[in-house]
Amino acid sequence: MNDRKRVQISAGLILITIGLGFYLIDRVAGIGQEAVLLVIGAAFLISYFARKNFGLLVPGCILTGLGLGNLGRDSFLAFGESSLLGLGGGFIAIFVIAKLYEGKSHWWPLIPGTIMLLMAIPSAYGLFEYLWHHWPLILVIVGVLILFGAFREGDAR
Repeated sequence: MNDRKRVQISAGLILITIGLGFYLIDRVAGIGQEAVLLVIGAAFLISYFARKNFGLLVPGCILTGLGLGNLGRDSFLAFGESSLLGLGGGFIAIFVIAKLYEGKSHWWPLIPGTIMLLMAIPSAYGLFEYLWHHWPLILVIVGVLILFGAFREGDAR
């Protein structure tokens, strides 16, 4: 498929998604800002799948994750901080979708995704509060691990 046709298909799908999304927002009671995030995120995701451009996947997953998190805020699925759950899930989705669709992926979305998912769990908040107040100990632990690795490499040679 040539680039011109791909751009036309992307533009058509994006307009259909945005148009249907805003039509439903206007007509269905109880749908608010989360639907706007879902619609815009879906438009970015459609563009990603049509063009295979990683730059479109990132905002698509983040906005869709935020929309789903906000949507789940008032549902039976809500536990912990739903916005952080959605946002963390969006970051993890960046890694997973790129890995499945392109066969390769960047590892960086796993870091903020995991942190946000853990922060969303109410019992994990105490751990992060402890780490926040004792963060220099993390530097000490990382330093010890680096030294251990350096001595271990020296023994292998």
